[in-house]
Amino acid sequence: MDSDVRPYSFNKSADRVMDILDYIAAQRRAVTVTEISRELEIPKSSAFNLLQTLAARRYLEVEDGNLKTFKLGFRLFQTGVAYLQNIRLHQVAHPLIKALMEESGETVFLGAEDNARIVFLDAAETSTSIRTTARLGRSQKPMYCSGLGKALLACYPPQRVRDIVSRDGFVPVTENTVPDFDALTRELERTRERGYALDNREGDTNLICVAAPVRDAGGEPVGSVSIATPFFKMDAERQRVFGGLVARTALEISRKLGFLGSELFESRVE
Repeated sequence: MDSDVRPYSFNKSADRVMDILDYIAAQRRAVTVTEISRELEIPKSSAFNLLQTLAARRYLEVEDGNLKTFKLGFRLFQTGVAYLQNIRLHQVAHPLIKALMEESGETVFLGAEDNARIVFLDAAETSTSIRTTARLGRSQKPMYCSGLGKALLACYPPQRVRDIVSRDGFVPVTENTVPDFDALTRELERTRERGYALDNREGDTNLICVAAPVRDAGGEPVGSVSIATPFFKMDAERQRVFGGLVARTALEISRKLGFLGSELFESRVE
């Protein structure tokens, strides 16, 4: 435990959890409750409770139930992979979304799913187009009323889509927000057919967005890219052009992540 550097205020239990994970990782073997209690100077009962909680959440695994030995769990690996994917996605995408902003003359966003909502990972804003209040790294609107979100939902299996939207239900963000699951299903099919998602003033009455998904080397949708423009600047022709641009950029990012396919969307019978 690093006692030299402390934040102004910290939670003791959370601090102990970090110490436990760091200690087990450094040992490269399963360790006992007694070892952790002794080496980290944590009361044995407290150490055991923390270890049991971490094991229940799969951040640790019990190697030997009789000896009460613990090792790092698979959830830590998943968390690390997600971190690396997001970091790499951001690094690969940044110059390409900047180029898309310059080509379109409009604001471009990079997003990913975070607990059934869209989190903005990056943005390239022009000096003459919209200035948004979106904050990078913060979860935003529900996925069903966002171009970024619908681009991802159109890639997900139907049950995953249903699970996501059922968490909060269909709450109208604007009068244009998709009203129910059946309407969303039809919209996602149209998204796959035209090759890009459309947010027609569904999350913000002033904005229209077109978006396309980004896939990784395994073909999994890991993010999405959108062009956002004031609604009065968008007509059918501009929508078609912007849809093509955002799909092209999303595919280029996907290729740099190792995606070998030629189509970002797959046709599906709902």
